[in-house]
Amino acid sequence: MQDSFYDELKRYVGFGDDDAANLRKLGKALKPGLGRITDHFYERLIADADAAAILEESGVGKDQFKPALCRWMEHLFTGQYDDAHFERVAGIGRSHVRVHLPQQYMIIAMNVVRTELSKAVYALGLPNSAEAGLSLSKVLDLELAVMLDSYREEYSQKVRQAERQRMKQRLEEVSHLANVGELAASLAHEIKNPLAGISGAIQVIGTALDPEDPHREIISEILSQIDRLDRTVRDLLVYARPKPPSRTRKNLANVIQRTLKFLRQEPALRDLPIRCRGVERPIYAAIDESQVEQVISNLVLNASHACERGGEVSIALSADRRQVCIEVRDTGQGMTRDSLQRAFEPFFTTKAKGTGLGLAICKRIVEAHEGQMTISSTEGKGTRVCIQLPK
Repeated sequence: MQDSFYDELKRYVGFGDDDAANLRKLGKALKPGLGRITDHFYERLIADADAAAILEESGVGKDQFKPALCRWMEHLFTGQYDDAHFERVAGIGRSHVRVHLPQQYMIIAMNVVRTELSKAVYALGLPNSAEAGLSLSKVLDLELAVMLDSYREEYSQKVRQAERQRMKQRLEEVSHLANVGELAASLAHEIKNPLAGISGAIQVIGTALDPEDPHREIISEILSQIDRLDRTVRDLLVYARPKPPSRTRKNLANVIQRTLKFLRQEPALRDLPIRCRGVERPIYAAIDESQVEQVISNLVLNASHACERGGEVSIALSADRRQVCIEVRDTGQGMTRDSLQRAFEPFFTTKAKGTGLGLAICKRIVEAHEGQMTISSTEGKGTRVCIQLPK
């Protein structure tokens, strides 16, 4: 593949034996001045702050860089443009990937070399300087083409390796989560029935107590904690065994308004202003109505819990030709960088009474609708959650 590619490149630029002979002659005449050209090239390179920083980070110092550049130019004029030469030039492209040098620097660098060598050729005053200059231009085109191609191949291989590693890691995580999910679902089922029995028994005991009995407050607290456990078990079952959405065409403006009407009964929302935008006109999308209601409820409740007195929650609905967007904002305490990175992580929560499954369930529902869910937040200023669903 390399031989045919290199031969094809030579044919494309019209590089032949005459050009090789011209370059051999040029090499002898130019050799004394290659050190000066190398020095000038290096000065031009480090004058660029970005290129200088890349060289410094890569650990390639002047004592390594300049001899390597000089060797490359010497090989340029050997007249031997075979497999070994191809591999040597291709190695330059690969090394640029390893030191994270952007590809455009190769083109810029080659332009500097071309300019300096062309000046040197014409300064020699050779009788065939025009022909020699053309041969030089051809070989530099070949060198650049090989370097760019090997850069592309090396970079693509690096990306593929990184993707394979990420995929392997993701598969391991999915397998682990699947096992945890099955275990969690089994435990949730085992807990749910006894919990219902305990709740019923406590309620019976509560009804047998006198209205003034001081133990009624204890009974009430026990039932409250049982309800909390029951909600946790329900969330666990929803996350471990998600139900595929049953999608029909619904007016999202109505869904949002109805959800907010029910949420108004929640203590955290009774005195908190909620602003709505975009619900004045119908906006339709193919959704599972109950699942989208669950997402909106979770997000609005999360936003309300983040707000202190005087805070505000807003929800906005918008659409274009391809998708609809539901945006929930709050002016609350915001999230730390660590919390933001882990926001969708199952069982991660900063709340004293949270299960850490709310946002994970929301994200799973949105993705099951072929949508996207993103969060942005500034600590001390508030949080924005954006849901994009296909129409």
